[in-house]
Amino acid sequence: MSGFQPSWLALREPADRRARDAGLMHKAAEWLAKSGSVHVVVDLGCGAGSTLAAMDPILRAAGCNAHWRLVDDDPALLALAAERAARLGADAKTCRADLSDAAGAAIGNARLVTASALFDLASRDFVVALADAIAGAGAALYAGLSYDGSTTFQPSHPLDGIVVAGFNRHQLRPKGLGTGPSLGPGAARMLAKEMQARGYGVELAESPWLLGPDDRALAVEHVTGMAEAVGELAVLDPAELDAWKTFRLETAGDGRAMVGHLDLLALPGSADD
Repeated sequence: MSGFQPSWLALREPADRRARDAGLMHKAAEWLAKSGSVHVVVDLGCGAGSTLAAMDPILRAAGCNAHWRLVDDDPALLALAAERAARLGADAKTCRADLSDAAGAAIGNARLVTASALFDLASRDFVVALADAIAGAGAALYAGLSYDGSTTFQPSHPLDGIVVAGFNRHQLRPKGLGTGPSLGPGAARMLAKEMQARGYGVELAESPWLLGPDDRALAVEHVTGMAEAVGELAVLDPAELDAWKTFRLETAGDGRAMVGHLDLLALPGSADD
């Protein structure tokens, strides 16, 4: 399960990097360091290696020597992730696997499981099975950048609310990661609930994209994707949707947007800490 183009991942990575909550990444590293200096870290849906790039320096600074297992089903992305790991001097091996079938097996002896922009694509049964696998391994979980359903624009447009609501509804369509509807904007809170039910201490932190004039290319792709998704639902007259899209593209160069995400850290045996 992947389906993301390298060009899209590269386009969004600067916004992702700015958005990630540094506090949760440092807490993950501190927790890992308490139980030794060498650990297996499994990154699910690794893409081109953005999570490794963000977290490996923090783990090293905390005294952790991470052996990364980079898991994805796209060989082209795995090759990019391996190249990035080599450039950064990270100890990493790639693992090609269909996450919808192999997430539990891929976890293996992990001490920390990571994923970014993944769980809003997943169904509830996938999250439940993965939570079981993580708890069974006694591993911690860092899940970054799950879309939370909040999107605002400046300047505003009268149709913003309808378009965002339609986009959020579209996000619930099955994406192939598990069976049934995707969790979409509810993913991070569902994941938090499942980990808490297994005795984990869970923290959520806001990690919004804050897009400005320097992010015009990303803003254009984001607006285009939203319009395409809403168009599939036929909740707006096509002419109205096209007018909204045109306005948004024309203002992308000097406007601003906030796209909400949530980061999650779940640590085992910390529910009452």
